[in-house]
Amino acid sequence: MSVENELPTLLSVPSPYSAELVNALLPFAVVKTYPPRRKISIASQDAPLCYLIAKGKFELHRKEDDIVMVYGKTPSVFGLGNFTSMNFGTYLKTVSACEIGIMTTSDALEQIEKHDLWKTLAQHLLVVTTKLYTFGQQISAPRTYDIIRAQILEYICEDEDLRNNTTIESYIRSKSNLSRSGIMKILLSLRTGGHIELDRGKLLKINSLPKKY
Repeated sequence: MSVENELPTLLSVPSPYSAELVNALLPFAVVKTYPPRRKISIASQDAPLCYLIAKGKFELHRKEDDIVMVYGKTPSVFGLGNFTSMNFGTYLKTVSACEIGIMTTSDALEQIEKHDLWKTLAQHLLVVTTKLYTFGQQISAPRTYDIIRAQILEYICEDEDLRNNTTIESYIRSKSNLSRSGIMKILLSLRTGGHIELDRGKLLKINSLPKKY
């Protein structure tokens, strides 16, 4: 299978149902603007909350180790599957100023009922579940190369702005528990073998990416 057949990756493509859900729910939410580098906990002491990210750039982190699960694209929605648990074990971190609508999950579901969006919600949650499974598979791959290969494919699918400002090594390290030396060893080997092209740490092009290395 060629690399082209593996792009775009599942994690790089936002849920196609997010926009419809955000547009329907945002008028009923409390909308706030958050500055860059603000951490937002997806948890509540009182009731499960739904977050509607209408504008801006953000990261979704895993709390236990701060690993970046997703470099987010808007519009996005979090918390619609949070029916009972009030702690997802994740948090949001704004990269740029973000416009975010907040409402309780119960209020969101009430509006989904009124707008007859149950099918859209079910499809969205299926996409989210598949993404979480994919993330788990990537991060727990048995070999270091498997983890790095998956993240190389993710990186090349990211927005140009992110790629222009983030080295491939720091990107992989932010999304895994791998060491800098271990990542660089494989990246330099791939470059020497002509599989990838690098310039000042930025990944410019994938020529070929072996399944095993």
